[in-house]
Amino acid sequence: MQSEIKVPEFKIRCSAIGKIMTNPAGKSIAEKIAELEQDLKERTEKFLGMKQGLKTTEKAAEMIDRKGRELTELYLQVGEPNLSNTCKTFLKTWLDEKIYQRRIEFTSKQTDKGITVEEDAIIYAAAHIDEMGFVSKNLHRFSNDFMHGEPDVINDEYVFDIKSSWTHGTFPLYDSDIPETDYAWQVLGYMELTKKQKGGVIFCLMSMPEDMIRKEARWKLPEGFSEQEYEDFAAQFRYDDLPPYLRIKQYEVEYSEEKIEAIKNRVNECRAYIETVLI
Repeated sequence: MQSEIKVPEFKIRCSAIGKIMTNPAGKSIAEKIAELEQDLKERTEKFLGMKQGLKTTEKAAEMIDRKGRELTELYLQVGEPNLSNTCKTFLKTWLDEKIYQRRIEFTSKQTDKGITVEEDAIIYAAAHIDEMGFVSKNLHRFSNDFMHGEPDVINDEYVFDIKSSWTHGTFPLYDSDIPETDYAWQVLGYMELTKKQKGGVIFCLMSMPEDMIRKEARWKLPEGFSEQEYEDFAAQFRYDDLPPYLRIKQYEVEYSEEKIEAIKNRVNECRAYIETVLI
């Protein structure tokens, strides 16, 4: 890649921390080295006891030589970023946006609903969760040397992220743990940015906006559907008649200095990887 290409120093968006914190599949470089060293030791000891001049002895020597080259290659990889494919794919997308100076947009009907009902979800959750208090949507973006993000809700003690479920079928009514670990990483990032040691993820089941219900109906109902057919269909996307315990699910995120340090270390590894891609 052309060396004149300049990109800003990488910082992770809190909502994407989970993408870089995934671990690479398979064994680590250190584990591979330890196994190969043991294999070479055993092969060498066996080779020394073999009779010279035989074809099997020659093949054993060739295998030792090949394994030795593999070990040398592994030694050269010590200290290099050991990132998962998920992390590398995310970083290449980030690089594309910086190099071309154009956002790569991702959208779906699920995210569209979440954005549309976000403020209503905050108001509804605040009315039923004591820890939230009297709050409104946070509009301030925070940043430090490693990460940046815009938490949904901040008060004197807590930082909260609000998630709006698409339907009752995706609402985590029965889940005792946060459905996605990415959400916990996200809130940990917010906790670091806001210097709060209490945080949480709150799922809300909000009624779908009418225009979105109409769009779903045009897609799923037979052409020429009646108003009664529409009302029957729309009822499954409206939840205002349900009690709060069926519409709000709160999860605490435990503060962890160790995990926050792990995020910072991974950001540094990501920066090192980006440098290798840009060379």
